[in-house]
Amino acid sequence: MNLERDRPWYRQRWPIIIAGFLAAYVAGLLFAVIVRAQGNWSNGLPWERSLLRAVHPTLPQPLDFLMLVFPWFGTNISLMPVIAMIVIWLWFRKRRVDLAMWLLVVQLGSYALNPMLKGTFDRVRPNMYPKRGWFGWTSFPSGHAIASISVLFTIAILLHRERGWKWPYLVVGIIAFGSAYSRIYLAVHWPTDVIGGLIVGAVWLWACYRSFNPDTKVTATGLPRSRRAA
Repeated sequence: MNLERDRPWYRQRWPIIIAGFLAAYVAGLLFAVIVRAQGNWSNGLPWERSLLRAVHPTLPQPLDFLMLVFPWFGTNISLMPVIAMIVIWLWFRKRRVDLAMWLLVVQLGSYALNPMLKGTFDRVRPNMYPKRGWFGWTSFPSGHAIASISVLFTIAILLHRERGWKWPYLVVGIIAFGSAYSRIYLAVHWPTDVIGGLIVGAVWLWACYRSFNPDTKVTATGLPRSRRAA
């Protein structure tokens, strides 16, 4: 019997998931507070402005095109319908509710964390150069960075666990790096927006991994305990 597969969806490790979501939000909150305390929150820190100037020169046409394409692989707008179809396929066709719930939770959390933090800080986007590509709402944090780290790396983890494939980590890493770089290159985010998004995404990725990892079981208090140590 596979206890992880047989666990009803409503008996997932919700206390850990909720705590992880709050931890991701607090991580983004603390990072933003630290950055804002240094001044120039709306106009960018001196090193941020220098970095934007350094990466602003237009790349060769093929690379410039990739900078416009990369963000669409790491945004909730593109990911949500794809993840929804995968979740439905896993849940009803493959009967893998464990994997379906993992993907569903990490995607919903990624989507929710972005507007929550944006609404908290309302940072103005860079105004040094014309903005290119898709962008919306306020600047902090980068929702692309959150989604790239949490959702895409979750997919890589599941493919590695289920199929033994390691190449998804490389593909996802390239997409995540390209997406993060492109947000600065396209002048739609300050570098600290991207760094903050990466931190939030990493915390949420780890929290979901700890919640759904089959090598971890939960004690009566709802806290994780390694099966190997049991």
